[in-house]
Amino acid sequence: MSFAGLLAAVAIGLNLLALPFLVMLLLSSVAAIVSPRKTKTPATPASRFLIAIPAHDERSGVARTVRSCLALDYPREMFQVLVIADNCSDDTAEIAAAEGAEVLVRTHDVKKSKGYALEHLIEQLDQSGRLADLDALVVIDADSTASADLLRKFDAKILEGCDWIQCYDIVDNAGASWRTRLMTYAFSLINGVGPWGRYRLGLSSPLHGNGMCFTVNGLKRVPWRAYGLAEDYEYSWVVRMAGERIAFVPDASVHATMLEGGGEAAANQRRRWEFGRKEIKGRLFGPMIRDRKLSLVERLTSAIEMKTPPMMTLLGLLVLLAILNVAAASAFPHPLSHPATWVLLGASVLMVLSVGIYALSPFLVFNLPWSYLGTLAYVPIYAVWKLMVRLGGKPTQWVRTTRSVGR
Repeated sequence: MSFAGLLAAVAIGLNLLALPFLVMLLLSSVAAIVSPRKTKTPATPASRFLIAIPAHDERSGVARTVRSCLALDYPREMFQVLVIADNCSDDTAEIAAAEGAEVLVRTHDVKKSKGYALEHLIEQLDQSGRLADLDALVVIDADSTASADLLRKFDAKILEGCDWIQCYDIVDNAGASWRTRLMTYAFSLINGVGPWGRYRLGLSSPLHGNGMCFTVNGLKRVPWRAYGLAEDYEYSWVVRMAGERIAFVPDASVHATMLEGGGEAAANQRRRWEFGRKEIKGRLFGPMIRDRKLSLVERLTSAIEMKTPPMMTLLGLLVLLAILNVAAASAFPHPLSHPATWVLLGASVLMVLSVGIYALSPFLVFNLPWSYLGTLAYVPIYAVWKLMVRLGGKPTQWVRTTRSVGR
């Protein structure tokens, strides 16, 4: 085989490896774009909710979160707001109580994470008999606010038979800095377009930790058992591997405050997200592939989802692959007359089409202002920062992200 033929064979092989990721990216983006996003709500709400707000030293933001939850457009007698003051060293509990929330104080010398806090709450509700008086548990982070229609949209999905629901989790302080604008764009993709597109394709949405809803019936079938660095992502797979499907609601949202700059707090948060998800994917990939509760299609699409690299990494690999395609096609004496050239050209077109539609989808699906396109100029800076963060190593325990949020 000539050098040109060998180079083309390598390029075609790598394109075949990239094909499942590109097809999934394209299909989910198109499904999100063409699907109607309005959830029809019943005239009379039927579900009884407990909104749980896990909080560890969140005195700066918990009051605003409690006020937002108490102001939701839902019959007041049909929902409760409870703050889990988990291993707090400040006055989070007192502030939450003063704003009108019920407070559950929890202290443990070893088990310190949001996952353990939620498990403790569910156990307390079950032991007291209160769980039987509820239809669903909603989890909202203590640095967030919720859209007024959140419970009405969750109620609508529960009445449709959904036991696991995730709403659109987006950035609250989008205009604070270039970093928060870029994160707004990224959240609209990862927490919006991707989950909505997968759900419309008949697949499961992931859980994002913030703005998730579990029915009591669902929790009885699949008890909460997730405690790691990315407990929400871990529980997503526990639920899905039990043969359950997580619904996504695109027209109700929670808005979380993000760090305006970099620094150690942002680095710790990023390391927790990335290393936590990587560990879960590595641990659960084998069991997921062998799980007979999932159909063959669900296992294949889940495998693609688990093996998809972080978006920055994927984009870098695709750029290198595009360069290789051009080099391989150009190596032939008469490129346009060789069949391999057209294969490589088709692969490159699919690459551009998939990434291009995905990149534009937040503007079409969630009406993100087109001015955010200019923020993408900061992507190289952010990519270098992420690389440096990864070199910092895996965190050994959950660490609260320090924020500055007005009360």
